[in-house]
Amino acid sequence: MPELSLRPDVVVLLTEWDTSRRDPDLLYRRDGSPFTPAEHDLIYTCTQAEIDAALAQKRLANDLVIEHRALQTALVNLCLKYVDPLPDGTMPSNVYALMTDEDYAECGRLVEALRARDPFRYRYLHEQD
Repeated sequence: MPELSLRPDVVVLLTEWDTSRRDPDLLYRRDGSPFTPAEHDLIYTCTQAEIDAALAQKRLANDLVIEHRALQTALVNLCLKYVDPLPDGTMPSNVYALMTDEDYAECGRLVEALRARDPFRYRYLHEQD
């Protein structure tokens, strides 16, 4: 079997590496936990292609976060469009009932897009037992 030019486990380790820490003896993950000695050995043997793949993966992850936040902002702004004109201290019992058909459809689209990006969190927060 031909040897792979990229080792996926090394690429994953590189994406988890917290490069902001400056400890000469240990490398750390972004969650603060140190890498094991075996993981250190793998990281120290990484190739330029693996570094490039990890950087591309991190850029993709950042782009997805930016897109997710944009969807959240659009959903909040859509709801605020109907809440802001109300007198101070009042909240509608059903903001969806105030929406135009077009805005209601857009609201549904935004909710579905957010649900598709984070299904487990949505299920945990919104599904009833």
